[in-house]
Amino acid sequence: MKKYTFFLACVLLSFFISCRDIGKLVNKQKSSSYFIDSKGQIVYCQNGNWFSLGVSQMQADVESFEVLAEDIAKDKNAVYFRGMPQKLVDKASFYVDNQIPKDRFHVYYIDQVLGFNIITGADPKTYELIKNHTNWARDKDHYFYADDMIHADRQTFSFVNDYFLKDKDSVYISPNIGNFKSVVANPGNVEAINKYYMRIGNTIYYPPFQQDSASVTKSFNSIQTIRVLDLDVICVNNKTILVRGKNFKYDHVDVPSFQLFTADEKTDFYTGNPYSKDKNNVYYNQEVVPGADVKTFILIGSDFGKDTRNVYYQKQLLKDVDATSFKKDGDFYKDKHGNKFSALTGNKV
Repeated sequence: MKKYTFFLACVLLSFFISCRDIGKLVNKQKSSSYFIDSKGQIVYCQNGNWFSLGVSQMQADVESFEVLAEDIAKDKNAVYFRGMPQKLVDKASFYVDNQIPKDRFHVYYIDQVLGFNIITGADPKTYELIKNHTNWARDKDHYFYADDMIHADRQTFSFVNDYFLKDKDSVYISPNIGNFKSVVANPGNVEAINKYYMRIGNTIYYPPFQQDSASVTKSFNSIQTIRVLDLDVICVNNKTILVRGKNFKYDHVDVPSFQLFTADEKTDFYTGNPYSKDKNNVYYNQEVVPGADVKTFILIGSDFGKDTRNVYYQKQLLKDVDATSFKKDGDFYKDKHGNKFSALTGNKV
C-alpha cells in the first residue's frame, strides 16, 4: 500500500509539473529565463524552473522589450536584471558588452541578489574582463577586482600567480583572499613557483589564506633546487619540505625520497591528500603512521590506507581487519569478515 501511495504521488507531481505553462521564451538564443505568458505579459522565471524558483510578473512594455543576456533585458522604460528594474542605469545608452553591463557613464558589477552596482572610476569604452582571472578586469587607467579599483601602477601591474601580484614598486596579496595590500617592496626578481608559492631571491612566500593574517615566509642562505609536489607542498634544496609554507612537522623526514601518495584511480579521493612517505615511514598529516609498511602501503580513501598486513584510519591501526579484502562499499569500508567502518568518521558500525 505504501509503495502504491508513493507511486501515485510521484505520478500526480509529474503531471502537475508538466501542466504548468510559463509561456514562450522571448529570445531562446539569449535567455532561458524571460517569457511571454498566456496573457501576453512578460514574466521572469530563472532557467524556467518555476517549481523551485517561482515566476515574477513584470510591468514591462511588450512591444519594446528586448533580451540582452541571460538575466538582463530592457524596454523603453527600464533596464531589468532578473526581472527587477535597475534604477542606477542610463536606460537610453545602456548595453551589454561581452556580458558586462555598461552605459555611456558607468560600468556595472552584478550583485546576484541586489542587481547592478556602479564600478567607480571604470571607463565604459575600455573596460574589459581579464581572461583566466575570475573577477578581474581593467580599463585604460586601472585594474579592478569585482567592483573595487586596485590602487597600483597600471602600466607595470601583473599577476605573479593566483594569489600574488606585483607592479614596479611592490608585491601584493590578491584581494581574492583578503584585503589587497603590499607584502614587500619589489626588488625585481619575483618568480612564481606554482599557483600558490612565489620566490623572491632566497625567500619563499605562501599565501595568507586566513583572514587578516600575513603571508608565510621562509628564507634560505641560497636556493639551488625546488621540487614541486603539489600546490601546498614543495621540497627546497633536497633538504627542506615546506607544507603550506611551513617546515614539515616530523624532523627526521628523508627529503630526497619524500613523495606524496596518489590515490588508486578506482577510488573517490580528494587530491589534497594527507598521506605521504619517504624511504623509512608513511606519514599522515606530517606525522608517522606507526607500523605502516612503506613498500606496500596504498591509499583506499581520503583517510584510509592499507599495506599487505594492516588497515589504517588516519594514523590509527584498525585491529583484526583483513587487509586483503578491505575496500570501499558505498558510504562504508568493509572486509570479508563483516568489519564495517564509516567513510566519514572511521568509526566501526
